[in-house]
Amino acid sequence: MRKCYKCGTSWVGAGDPRPRQVCEGCGAYLHSCINCHQFDAHITNSCKLSHTTFVGSRHAANYCDEFRMINYALRSIEARTQRARSVWEQLFQK
Repeated sequence: MRKCYKCGTSWVGAGDPRPRQVCEGCGAYLHSCINCHQFDAHITNSCKLSHTTFVGSRHAANYCDEFRMINYALRSIEARTQRARSVWEQLFQK
């Protein structure tokens, strides 16, 4: 399920939103860093991809070619997989 980071309104468009497209629920830009699958606030530059250009405001619209809107169902599967991998490595580390 893909949705707006700000209000949670579902987005059902084909592909990813265009750079200046806004949410129908709250008017926030959908094509922004904070709504991207590669966004991670816990790392430097907040992007998992090292070759992308720094964008000042993570909430503002941008023209990044690497933008992929967050799929929250996929994100939760990835998080469970990462937790399982971590537990596995801790069990068999020694």
